[in-house]
Amino acid sequence: MNKFSKYSTIAMVAMLFLGMFYVLTPSVFAATNIEIVNPIDGTHNFSFTTSDKAVGDTFLVNLTVVDVANLASWQTRVTWDPALLEYVNVSIFPSDHVFTGLGPILVPPDFSVPGSVLAGAAALSGTFTGTGTLAVLTLKIIQGVSGGGPTSVTCDITFAGIGTDTFLLDGSGLDIPFTPVNGVYEYMWVVPVNNIDFKLAPTPIKPTKIGDGFSVNVQVSNVNPNWEIIAFQFSIMWNTTLIAPAGPPFFANGSFFETFQYQPDGVVYASDINAHYRGPTGTPLAPDYNFSTVGVLLMPDLLGGFVYHAPFPSGGGLLATLYFTAIYDTIAPDQIISSIDFIAEDFLVLTTAGAEIGYRSATGAVYYAPQVTLGLSIDLYTQYPAPFGGQGPNQYSDSFGPQQEVDLFALVTYNAYPVQQKLVGYQIYHQGATQGYNFVREGTTDADGVAHVSFRLPWPCNDPVNEIFGWWYVNATVEVAEQVVVDNLRFWVWWPVGVVTIEPKFTAVNQTKQGCTMEFEMVYRTYHLQDQNVLLTATIYDELSFFIGSAFKWDIVPGSNPPVYPADLLPGDPIPADFVWDFTVAIPSNAVVGKCTVFGNAFSSWPWLGGYPYCPEVTNTLDFRITKP
Repeated sequence: MNKFSKYSTIAMVAMLFLGMFYVLTPSVFAATNIEIVNPIDGTHNFSFTTSDKAVGDTFLVNLTVVDVANLASWQTRVTWDPALLEYVNVSIFPSDHVFTGLGPILVPPDFSVPGSVLAGAAALSGTFTGTGTLAVLTLKIIQGVSGGGPTSVTCDITFAGIGTDTFLLDGSGLDIPFTPVNGVYEYMWVVPVNNIDFKLAPTPIKPTKIGDGFSVNVQVSNVNPNWEIIAFQFSIMWNTTLIAPAGPPFFANGSFFETFQYQPDGVVYASDINAHYRGPTGTPLAPDYNFSTVGVLLMPDLLGGFVYHAPFPSGGGLLATLYFTAIYDTIAPDQIISSIDFIAEDFLVLTTAGAEIGYRSATGAVYYAPQVTLGLSIDLYTQYPAPFGGQGPNQYSDSFGPQQEVDLFALVTYNAYPVQQKLVGYQIYHQGATQGYNFVREGTTDADGVAHVSFRLPWPCNDPVNEIFGWWYVNATVEVAEQVVVDNLRFWVWWPVGVVTIEPKFTAVNQTKQGCTMEFEMVYRTYHLQDQNVLLTATIYDELSFFIGSAFKWDIVPGSNPPVYPADLLPGDPIPADFVWDFTVAIPSNAVVGKCTVFGNAFSSWPWLGGYPYCPEVTNTLDFRITKP
């Protein structure tokens, strides 16, 4: 049923007002069209691929009148396939609408019938002649496509009920003849352009002595959900002269696939540890190399018909952790450097369609065998495990956060044997924005030759960020038999994870009786060498400071090694890439029209679980609003 007929109140009111202000002029156009127009390219086609859009994304449809004379009121019913697309909203008075300045009135749109919306408007103080926008319709993609099928879906976006639900009237209430020009929607699966990256971390790996244990994380990134990946297999090889496996791999709760599992224990892990024989089809390894193979499989939705469905794995994370022990060392200055690496031919990345898709890059780890220093030696390091604590001569330690306690250790040896009961001096230095910190401590070596002192990073009342953040430097010295040795260390102080910016993607969104959606982008970073677990949150207020929406994301922010710190950048150096979180928030219909505010935070966990903020709260710098439809 039409929302208002050609002789309904809105049309009659418009004609009465129009009769008071102008004399009807004859049409100067030979033909009039109403068209479904793609505002991006001006065509009638809405063709998207999985590289452009994902399920849940929206797109705009312009309802345009072409070559019309004396338009006083209009109404359209637009239809589409409700199995493919879903109504979001219709803006009847966009900034360029045909009745701008003509005192327009409207009837609230009717979208009660799935796959259809009825909308209309009338001018009260004149008519429109020319070409312009009637309204802007927003539709959401709800039917996905995939490599396993269907690979594409399509439907028409059409004007329906020509002459009854869809019509144009002039100032006398007479029909304006027109030709409808409809549109076509198509959504196609395409092979993702970017492929998958694998990485071993950390690198470099530097155990300090024989018997030291260390771990190697297998990480995946750049996973496009359009691949619909359900399984990974990889093999890691190493030099058996230098290191030995130290047990089975560890599969952490919340690892990459577990984020996408359909029910608990929906990920299957398998491993073959410390093998050498490659089988009849595998390329043999060198005699002094062994390997371990790990497989990770995402199980289908057993409760939902034994199928895979969205959301599919995307982004990246931890796949497995392998453990090793150092079994060989050298006498300084001799150094043995080896690799812990992937075996390229063993990679398997499997999709729901049963296809193997390969990978883009696989970065191994660099391994440094422990060195024994003959004569007197001192090694200064912090509480972080090797190599993140600065173990080794003249190294840097992983970062520290505000007010964090810093433990300083100094290992004193002579011919690689611990030296006990020796006094070790420490000097700590940092230059703040207005004052410097320069103080000394002293410790005594224990039975293992290790001296220890600690201090907590200060946090002054005035401008603590500029005073405390940046490089801190430490020196440690010891004297044995009139011989003095020194080791130096530095570490960076910053937030564990910092939210850099949070901004809206669009400066305005139309409110409706069903609510609306807003899209945002958060940029965040870390200067840690080790991966950081973080809870990212976003909270939105309307103009009256009512809470109207929120979003959150658990993330493992990968550490960087070697790190790049702001103080070390030279003019013209590229700034390291930050991490980006794109997200959409549903806004309720009770959100008031006006300016909004979004707040971004990074936490260690939820506050009710004892989580605490990692950094100061950040808010938007770009204004964005909820507007009337």
